[in-house]
Amino acid sequence: MNLFKLSHANPVATVVVFLIVGIMGAAALVKLPVQLTPNLERPQITILNFWRAAAPAEMEAELVEPQEAVLETIVGLESIRSSVRAGMSITTLEFAVGTEMQGKLMDVINAMNQAPPRPRDAEEPMISLGGLDQPLATLLIRKTREGSDGDFTADQELIRQTVAPALRTIPGVTKVGLNSFREPQLEIVFDPYRMAALGLQLDSLLARIQSAGDVSGGFASVGRREYTVRFAGQYVSDEWAQMIVAYNDGRPVRLGEVAEIRQGHETLRGFAYRDGYPAFYIQLFAATNANTVDIMTALKARVAEVNESHLLDNELELILSFDSSEHIKRAVALVQGNLGLGIALAMGLLYLMLRGWRATLLIALTIPVSLLSALLVLDLLGRSLNIISLAGLAFSVGLVLDAAIVVQENIVRLLQHGESLKKAVVRGTVEVAPALFASTLTTVAIFTPIVFMEGVEGQLFFDLAVSMAVAVCASMLAAFFLVPVIAGVFLKPDADGGQPPRFWHRLARRYLAVAGTDRRALLWLLVLGPGAAAVIWALTPDTDFLPEAKWEGIMTVFSVPPGASYETLENEIGRTLMRRLEPYRNGEKTPAIRAYNLAMSEGGKILFVYPENPREVQDMLHLLRTEILAGLPDTRAFPFQSSLLSLNVGGNRSVYLNFNGELDDASRQVAAQTMQRIQSEIPGAGLRPLPSLNAAQPQLVLRPDDHAVAQAGLDRGQVARMVRAATGGLYVGEQFDGNQRQDIILKAPRWASPEQLQAVPMATPLSGVQTLGQLTRADRQAGPTQLRRYNGERTFTLAITPPSDMSLETALEKLEPIMADAQAQVSPGIHLMLSGGSDDLADTIDTMIWNFAFAVLVLFLLMTALFRSALDSAVVLASMPMALAGGVLGLRALNLFAFQSLDLLTMIGFVILMGLVVNNAILLIDRARRGRAGGLCAEESVRMAVETRVRPIYMSTLTSVVGMLPLVLVPGVGSEIYRGLAVVIVGGMLTSTLFTVVFMASALRLMARLRERRWAADSDSESAIQTS
Repeated sequence: MNLFKLSHANPVATVVVFLIVGIMGAAALVKLPVQLTPNLERPQITILNFWRAAAPAEMEAELVEPQEAVLETIVGLESIRSSVRAGMSITTLEFAVGTEMQGKLMDVINAMNQAPPRPRDAEEPMISLGGLDQPLATLLIRKTREGSDGDFTADQELIRQTVAPALRTIPGVTKVGLNSFREPQLEIVFDPYRMAALGLQLDSLLARIQSAGDVSGGFASVGRREYTVRFAGQYVSDEWAQMIVAYNDGRPVRLGEVAEIRQGHETLRGFAYRDGYPAFYIQLFAATNANTVDIMTALKARVAEVNESHLLDNELELILSFDSSEHIKRAVALVQGNLGLGIALAMGLLYLMLRGWRATLLIALTIPVSLLSALLVLDLLGRSLNIISLAGLAFSVGLVLDAAIVVQENIVRLLQHGESLKKAVVRGTVEVAPALFASTLTTVAIFTPIVFMEGVEGQLFFDLAVSMAVAVCASMLAAFFLVPVIAGVFLKPDADGGQPPRFWHRLARRYLAVAGTDRRALLWLLVLGPGAAAVIWALTPDTDFLPEAKWEGIMTVFSVPPGASYETLENEIGRTLMRRLEPYRNGEKTPAIRAYNLAMSEGGKILFVYPENPREVQDMLHLLRTEILAGLPDTRAFPFQSSLLSLNVGGNRSVYLNFNGELDDASRQVAAQTMQRIQSEIPGAGLRPLPSLNAAQPQLVLRPDDHAVAQAGLDRGQVARMVRAATGGLYVGEQFDGNQRQDIILKAPRWASPEQLQAVPMATPLSGVQTLGQLTRADRQAGPTQLRRYNGERTFTLAITPPSDMSLETALEKLEPIMADAQAQVSPGIHLMLSGGSDDLADTIDTMIWNFAFAVLVLFLLMTALFRSALDSAVVLASMPMALAGGVLGLRALNLFAFQSLDLLTMIGFVILMGLVVNNAILLIDRARRGRAGGLCAEESVRMAVETRVRPIYMSTLTSVVGMLPLVLVPGVGSEIYRGLAVVIVGGMLTSTLFTVVFMASALRLMARLRERRWAADSDSESAIQTS
């Protein structure tokens, strides 16, 4: 204990050390990046493929399936999921938790290099670590001219040259995505009738165009000079028309005679609107550990600059559509307010109990020291300031007072017994140091399994565990060294020694009285232990994965009629929606809408609505379901609120019922019946078929007539290229002018009917001019608009989101018999399985069971080592079920006002609770052991333990509880994330405080009786041996 005397002998140095830590912590507070949540990364690798004008089935056959075949051999791969749409596909590779992902990324790249060559006009696959990046902010450029159309091709170069660079230079921004940008392309639109009349075949024209390219000839040394030799075969834009493509009767036929050469852009497939105005869509991406609030502050200033200097004069306006910093500011401000309110409440209660401002301020010193120390460690570990780390600090407010309360109470007790202030300060600290060290060690040990949890759970709770563990450790050091040093100067024995508190003596005597006999003690143990176990078994809520903390924006996903053109969607759905939303946006009707975005493209059909008043979200959701989205022609709409803690695309609570295998008509009928049964048995659940069972894209299939094709001197490939050129266009190559690279597309004029396509002529080597109708047979069919694959098989998925008042466990219990019945009815070869939230929940429960068992084992071993008694450690552990039962009762009480399941964060609350509630038992048993070591009898040692420890136990517990109360009671953005955890800890600590003293007094009394009988038996045995 020389450190205690050393710190007291050097008070200035001790204070300076804590001041340095505080200053460094304050600097860390300014430096820490502010984010909504910790960075969450799943062990995933994502592969994006883009292939212009490719149908989903073609994307699957030529790109996705061959890639999956080489990827499935990677060691450690758990699943492959692919979503295929027209022109694009997303493949997600899922690996086991704990996998070293950088190495797996290299394995994926090597495997992709072994895949078959991709089609010439398919883009290089984009391989990225983790899931798809989520944008930090969404911006829209809208036209301010009334009656403007949605074509931004005339403005997009201005946007690319001015807006994108201005946004890209904001510190922390890594990427600016111009989502509505239509890439320029050189279009060669040939006349198939003119070509046929001249006898010019498509392949000949294609070969001529492809041959026009620059070629490097190498280097040549001539005398004293070295020349770089280049063949400049590339045409510039105005030279293409002069290209000689054939000779007819000795006369050169130039490209301009059979084709129109023009500067064009990618086909516009989709539309976007902001508040009824056509919009250009931009996404902003930031670095992983960037300070979101700082970036958004700089972004708002940059938006104003860009509008003023470049856009407004061109009748354009840049608008910040989605601002993630607004949620962060509100959520962080809520936790900060709860933190400040908790400190104020804890200090107020402490003052009421101590009745002395000096003693109150002395204990309060541990709060800034502890919290700033935690911030310093978070900064050193490269973490961020988010609602999880701030919640950890808020939870720590009451906990960090415990050690200082115990130290000061012991000092005051010694002062009341006549000790001098100097001796009372040193002796008071030394006496309680072992017990406080033991209680702090057990508290910190509880966080060990949380810190080392793997997967997203560990990433999410790391900040919580570190901030609380560091704060508790710092509070112990402050109680050991800072509080005694300042108490030696600051406390006044006459003013702060106080009078013997009669209330606490009466309370202690009451506790001793109820356990005053062996029979009463045994009865209390028999009632409290089994009673707590019964409460836990009977009242524990159903389990869930993560809490659903909603943000105020409402997102709607549409399932549109198959085969509907975007012009039809814009006219029949888009304009209808905007007409219905306008009265709520301009204030004519309520609830008022601040803004809305409507976008439909191959990437998805989505409507975002932002209420003016965040408290009216539910009213707005009801309005959307009953009025705005009602009656849309052949369209289904799925409005919902996104979660602030979204780890899956469909949300943390989404369950996926997968029908793996190619569905025939009978199995499709079973899937439709399954949807109806789910809606009837889980009313209020969100249900989305992926893809839609009715998603049949009209297809015109041209099947070659091999006899006619061969007779004409052609092959299937030549006919297929004409079909491609007459529809989507043939990719020829690229042209680079030194500044801009653009594709060269060879195409025929658009046809308006299938008959026009079949009438397209072709010059043939053997049969003169033949039409596509003579060389092929046309069939009208229906094909998929979207394909989903799971582990190498096609799959149909039902995405099910339980209602907000139903836990994930309950939903799974209802889904399992439905899935079993459907499995019995589908055709052979189709197997059903659950994934998504069901997998997450199962993994979570397994993880938490092991963590709970590990925490109990660590506690037992630590206390056994500290007490040198397995029996004493077992008694301390036996007091925990009462606290756990209190946590369960707290959850049940909360459910009377708001739904709260046993989610992962709430489970963590029970683990943390174990480390906190044993502190009271440790204080009691340590004081009783010290009494016995000092020569007191068993009954007197128990009395001394209860009388001296009941006041600090109640003071520390009640200050902890009131410090956490704001986290339970104050609603707001993100409060659902930590509310269940707070209720568990508050309920558990209150229950533990009420019953731990009587439980431990009873247990200590009976343990003393057992020891006395054992000693008596040993004495009798020794006497018998001596007599014999």
